[in-house]
Amino acid sequence: NIANVWEKFIHGDQQYRDGKLKLLPVVVDGPWIVRKAVGPGTSPAMLGRDLPLQYYFNQPSEARKGIYEVDVLISASRIARGILNVVKGHTKSLTIAFAFIIEAAEQAELPETVLCAFQVHSLNLENCPQLPQYIE
Repeated sequence: NIANVWEKFIHGDQQYRDGKLKLLPVVVDGPWIVRKAVGPGTSPAMLGRDLPLQYYFNQPSEARKGIYEVDVLISASRIARGILNVVKGHTKSLTIAFAFIIEAAEQAELPETVLCAFQVHSLNLENCPQLPQYIE
C-alpha cells in the first residue's frame, strides 16, 4: 500500500506532488503562544497548496542509495512566516514533532501512513547556518 503511494508520488509531476504532501506539526512541549500559533496538531496541512515546494529525487542504484529531498519555502507565505516568527523566539524551550504524510485519494491508498517523522528539541538557532533567501 504505502510502496504504491510512494511510487506514484516520486514519479508524479510537480502539481501532483504539491497536491499530495501533507505536514502534521505537533507541539510536544512548549509555551502556550507556540501551541496557539502552530495549532492542536490534529489535522495535517496540505503543504503545496500554500507554500512553494521544490523536489530533488535521485533514484537508487547499485552504487548508492536514493536521495529524496523536499524543500519547503516558508518565506514565500505571510502566514507561515508569522507562525515561524512566533516559534523562533521560543525554540530553546520547545519540543516539536513533524510528520509528513502523502494524501490518500483512493480507497486502495487507505489508510494514510506517515512517510517520515522527526522531532526537534531545544533548538539553538544561533548555532544554525544562515540559508540564502528565497527569491521568486
